[in-house]
Amino acid sequence: MRLTRAVCKHWLAHSLWLFVSTWLLAGCGGAAAVVSLAKDAAPLPAGTVTTVRLTDLDEAGCRFAPVTFGQPFRTGDLPAGQTLRAEYKGERLATQVDIKARNEDGSARHAVITVQAPCEDDAVIALVAEAQPDAARPAEVLRMADVLDTAFDTVFRANAAEGQWRVSARELFTQIQRDGGCEQATIYCRKWLAGPLVSEWIVGAPPTNTKGDRQPHLEVYFAVRAYGPSSVEKVRVDVIAENAWAYVKEPRNLNYVATISIPSASTFQTHQLEHYRQARWHKTMWWGKSSKAPLYAALNPAYIQSTPALPNYQDIRLNPKLANKVRQHCDPLKSCDLSKQMQITGAQSQIGPLPRWSSAYVIDTDYRLYRWMLANSDALGAYNIHYREKDHHIPLSLKKHPCATTLWAARSASCDVAPHNDDRFPLCADKGRCKTPLKADNAHHPAPAYVAYLATGDWYYASEMEFWANWSIFWQNPKYRGYDEGLVHSTQLRGQAWALRSLGDAAYILPDDSSLKSYFNDVISRNLEWYNKRYTDSPDSNRLGAVASWGAVIYKNGSAERTGIATWQQSFFNWTVGNLAEQGFDGADRLLDWTSKFQIGLMTSPDYCWPLASAYQVRLRNTKDSPYYTDFGAVYKNTFPELIGAGCAPDKLNVALADKYGKKKWHYPANTMVGYPKSATGFPANFQIGLAAAAGSKNPGAAEAWRLFISRPVKPDYSWAPQFAIAPR
Repeated sequence: MRLTRAVCKHWLAHSLWLFVSTWLLAGCGGAAAVVSLAKDAAPLPAGTVTTVRLTDLDEAGCRFAPVTFGQPFRTGDLPAGQTLRAEYKGERLATQVDIKARNEDGSARHAVITVQAPCEDDAVIALVAEAQPDAARPAEVLRMADVLDTAFDTVFRANAAEGQWRVSARELFTQIQRDGGCEQATIYCRKWLAGPLVSEWIVGAPPTNTKGDRQPHLEVYFAVRAYGPSSVEKVRVDVIAENAWAYVKEPRNLNYVATISIPSASTFQTHQLEHYRQARWHKTMWWGKSSKAPLYAALNPAYIQSTPALPNYQDIRLNPKLANKVRQHCDPLKSCDLSKQMQITGAQSQIGPLPRWSSAYVIDTDYRLYRWMLANSDALGAYNIHYREKDHHIPLSLKKHPCATTLWAARSASCDVAPHNDDRFPLCADKGRCKTPLKADNAHHPAPAYVAYLATGDWYYASEMEFWANWSIFWQNPKYRGYDEGLVHSTQLRGQAWALRSLGDAAYILPDDSSLKSYFNDVISRNLEWYNKRYTDSPDSNRLGAVASWGAVIYKNGSAERTGIATWQQSFFNWTVGNLAEQGFDGADRLLDWTSKFQIGLMTSPDYCWPLASAYQVRLRNTKDSPYYTDFGAVYKNTFPELIGAGCAPDKLNVALADKYGKKKWHYPANTMVGYPKSATGFPANFQIGLAAAAGSKNPGAAEAWRLFISRPVKPDYSWAPQFAIAPR
């Protein structure tokens, strides 16, 4: 990748900022401390919540330019009745705060912030809480009419064998104005941002041909972000093309060459696309004085990790070579660094609490890592999981369609009673016209565009989260999930973990006016209620803290079927429950206390040798019909009968492990955990995330379990792949 001189210069100083930014925090629940970021820097203003660091991307010699970014908050840091002002070197900067989500106490959870900022590299901007201005004198808000007063337009064309299809952003704006605004519009229109510095609208319609016929499968959305503060001089437009209608007649792949043109500015053209059924892609462009974003705002890694929105990572430094090696964009409808076939076994870069690229960005918000994270978030659109209702333009509602499913066996076996037999998605008339080389899998899917939305505040990424979270429910057999209840317990344990992760993240961070946010919150509530009833509150639940559902205890021990559980899958689940507890979902803390017994027991039971806590699987019962063991000594004895005589003394256990695995294979120091201990995606790494969550539970032994874990002599190098490098709060 070729970097501008400004980007290179900026990130030479970036490591210093990452080091000193941690001093900004006064504690997980407290206000930010007023400190200097360097010896020669002025103290941050009183009331500073967090900071952002700027990169000048344009190098066009501007003095000030707008920059828009997303920002999560700790609960209470920005209370109701307060807003933010941006400040640089003691000077107030024009600032607009669009709060997208609030906590129960009214404080801001997530906002989209726009600042008229100086075009300087490494400028550290303080975001300072202050009282909301007098509502009696509201500021002027940029309107659609202000955009139409300019020459702005963006035209999407799809050149196909049957002819050309076309749609214009300006023409859609004109039609909406004629209809009387977004509220009365006869086409899709949604206000996204509104204020004196920036307003944004999402408008959508199908492209038409020269006869005026509408393309029946394709819908094009324009996210038009107009910048003020007086007349509109700069517009960012995100063009989204979808082949995503849920119940369109004769669904199929589309073949075309797309051209997006902004008159007197720039043109983008694709190669010949095969636009898969239920897939989407987008392209962001600029109109005005420059054809690209003028500034990039790097969020403060220490602050964003202190919020409930993101995990807390170990104090690690990414390898300095990583940012120079990662991709900076993803072409439309390509999988890029995601697995084309997610169902394959083995480590994949997207697997983890956050995928590799998102976790790297959270640790170091370098511009190149930011671009890597966005590129692979874009790639999610290529998978055929996107189902949108045509009448309301919202992702599929399971309240309305409780029998919807992509699971073939369930299509004919469930919901044969009207009206819900019509919930089944229509089939392709010609199966060959719906083929795709990409396959999503619930047990291996990534946190879908979560960090991309959190950091940008873009509608495209918010809607991508909605699509994937919704899909993680409706792909199942409707009967097993409780139809519209959205229960996930009948799937693989890792699938349960990642589905609850995606649902919880969406319920937590989506805008409060999202059509699906309330539903996702209800789904999380119902799932936590199910698990607590089955395990936490049940006198019949096992004493081990093992999530022993049908989809969890699936492994074979010797000749005994369905007697074992994967320690790493339980770890995934335990992390997810801990994450839901940190995000404040009722009942998650009680479930965490119950499930954490499993990993803490493997680490601290006197009858279990903790270096084997990370084994691929352990045995929980003698047969599939037997009761579960009641202590970890029985788990150990029946899982590792050949090691019983060795005891847990490190030296003796090492000799036994050498015999078990072969002397040439097991050559690690004593107290090394088994299962690829050096690998950043090995089983000890997988075990880490669940144990980090367990360390925050109320269970006795939680602190000791973590102490033993971090005392092991052989640990992964997370500097290239940090997705499992999570530590307790």
